[in-house]
Parts: sequence; C-alpha cells; structure tokens
Amino acid sequence: MAKKKEIKREERIASVVMTVFSAAYFVSSFIVIPRSAIHQVVGPAVFPRAVGFLMLLISVIYLTQQMRGLAKEADEKRAAIIGADEKVETKADIKTMGIMILIMIAYAFLFEPLGYAVATFLSFMAGSLVLNRKHILRDLIIGLVASFGMYFAFTILLRVQLPAGVLVLLGL
Repeated sequence: MAKKKEIKREERIASVVMTVFSAAYFVSSFIVIPRSAIHQVVGPAVFPRAVGFLMLLISVIYLTQQMRGLAKEADEKRAAIIGADEKVETKADIKTMGIMILIMIAYAFLFEPLGYAVATFLSFMAGSLVLNRKHILRDLIIGLVASFGMYFAFTILLRVQLPAGVLVLLGL
C-alpha cells in the first residue's frame, strides 16, 4: 500500500511540474519570440504558441486526472490499445531510460549528416527495439512512412528545408 501511495505522489508531482513547465513555455512564446518585420498571417510565433497551448491543455487534463484519481484507469486503457498493458505496473527502468537518452543524443548529432528522414527513421527503430516492441514489421512501416512522409511533406508541400543528408546522393 505504501508503494501505491508513493507512486501516486510521484505522479501528482510530475503532473504539477509539467503543468508549470507548459504554462511557462506558453507564456514565454508570447514574450521571447519577436514580432515579424513583415505583417504575416502565420508568423514565426504561431507554431511555438500552438505547441505551448496543446502542452498546457494536456498537462492540465493530466493534472486534473491525477487529483481526481482517474489517471490510473486512463493509463491502463491507453496501454491496452498500444499493446503495452504489461508495462503499466512496472517501475521505471533506469537502464532503458539511459539508453533512450543516448538515442536522442545520437539523433541530435546524426540529424545534419544523415538528414532528417534517415536520422528520424533510425532513431525511431532504435527506440522501438530498446522498448522491446513485438511488432517489428509494423514499427518498420510506421517509421518509414512517418519519417520520410514528414520529410517530403515539409520539403515539397510546405517548402521548408529540412536537412537532406544522404538523400542528396539519391537526388532527393
């Protein structure tokens, strides 16, 4: 019973910290990002503000769930949907968290040389393998479609240049 209370306390603290962080991020998106010199409908602050708003909204929902004790049920339902229901009750694995942090650091260093699509795909697959996903083929398809789909959507449709990396060798 003491462990359950400790976990509940940790989750409540985490939900408060995320809410405070999200609020600070959202407010700073109005203060830090300067106004565009040219009058634009969609300026440089739109995306950070949208992300900040969504983070704050989700954090407040999670905080509310934690304070009402509803988060456990919601976590179990989400875990069952993605096939990770056996991991809901397990304590955080420091080794796995460390490996995931190393993957994110490697992603940051490989982003420019390999390019967005390849680095994102490799990082996604490495993360999937570390997390012991049982659906390698599904993860492979999701990784390919998401990373290369986003790359082409941004570069072709939105005309936002992302690092091409090794795709330059293929003429892409």
